[in-house]
Amino acid sequence: MSTRLPPGPSTPALVQTLRYWNDPEDYVRRCRAEYGTRFTVRVWPFGTIVFLADRDDVKALVRADPAVFQAGKANSFGDVVLGRRSVFVTDDAEHARSRALMMPAFHGKAVRDQVGLMREITAANLAEWPVGEPVRALPAMQAISLEVISRNVMGIDDVVLKERVQRSVLRLLYSGSWFDALPGQVRFARHPARLRRKRMRASTDALLGEQIAAHRRDPRLDERTDVLSMLLRADVEDGPMSDEEIHDQLVTLLLAGHETTATGLAWCLERLVRHPEVLARARAAADSGDDTYLDAVVKEALRSRPVVPEIGRKLSRDAEFAGYRMPAGTNLWPSIDLLHRSAQSFPEPEGFRPERFLEKGAVADWVPFGIGNRRCLGATFAQVESRVVLRELLRRFEFETTDAPGEAAVRRHVTLVPDQAATVVVRRLRGAA
Repeated sequence: MSTRLPPGPSTPALVQTLRYWNDPEDYVRRCRAEYGTRFTVRVWPFGTIVFLADRDDVKALVRADPAVFQAGKANSFGDVVLGRRSVFVTDDAEHARSRALMMPAFHGKAVRDQVGLMREITAANLAEWPVGEPVRALPAMQAISLEVISRNVMGIDDVVLKERVQRSVLRLLYSGSWFDALPGQVRFARHPARLRRKRMRASTDALLGEQIAAHRRDPRLDERTDVLSMLLRADVEDGPMSDEEIHDQLVTLLLAGHETTATGLAWCLERLVRHPEVLARARAAADSGDDTYLDAVVKEALRSRPVVPEIGRKLSRDAEFAGYRMPAGTNLWPSIDLLHRSAQSFPEPEGFRPERFLEKGAVADWVPFGIGNRRCLGATFAQVESRVVLRELLRRFEFETTDAPGEAAVRRHVTLVPDQAATVVVRRLRGAA
């Protein structure tokens, strides 16, 4: 059977590329309206992309052979920063091994044990928020989430080293360029952008090496609960993890674990100040300890404003999917944005209604953290952290509401952030409980 793809725009790839990068979400939504829940676009530098916006297609992709439908290959653009051993860019047995080693630090008791620290860090960072002046919530949330994730992942006792690591991580995250999205970057080994990234990554690795050495000297290593300690203690079939692999996993967790959570929290505030009734109920929930409703607010913010708009898979060979025989190299991208805008899954999708997540079955098509064996291993940690931070915000401050249009979502690397950094105004202070 010859290969074929779902319908899509017939315009030249250059035109599709320009339209996509000018406004990715608008272009994808227009294609959905014209071509249905499966459509093909051709966008540089990714090549052929089949977008999926049907819940059954996404469920089928979860069940598909991960050796053929490869997430690591789809994410390969990330290895210039994250490293070639990162759980984000590997597939098959190597991915499963790394994921299994890190998972215990992000679930169950390990997360519950972090709640007090999350609250303490949040309180310290909120202490200087002004009353009656605009506050850019996004950078404030980034400061909180970076501190939380660095303490959980690295367990750094040296304050000076911790600050140096955090500054190095921020440089890696915010000094990117278009070059970072290029596939096959190894062919451009002497490109100035690649060389600059390699220097920044080497600086970060040197700092991580200092902390690894400190952990190895620690006589209490067996008692420590941070991710680094777990990785150092890991005794797998092929021997202990190499320092290279440990570095790659730490950088991945530090980068992904703080940026996505911070952006989700910024969107929470941006949505709440534009929906006074929801804000009032959320404030009451924070005062009464109703974590169920606060969780629903976080989930609805991530539904209506997904932080990462797509999930990627790349075919390692020709394969059949959804009635099509697709060629090797095709990218399949379930669109989180389109799935979350589905009226079938989420009635009145344009509304901001956390109550939908108090109703049975509402979470089935909610996929902000990815799907299947590539679902974000820190999803539970992120949701707990978001709830804790939101509770502290609402207990300490009353925010001014606004009828101004919602902030637009703009791309920053792979995330969608508020274009005005989720600017809010504190109306008055409250007595924190």
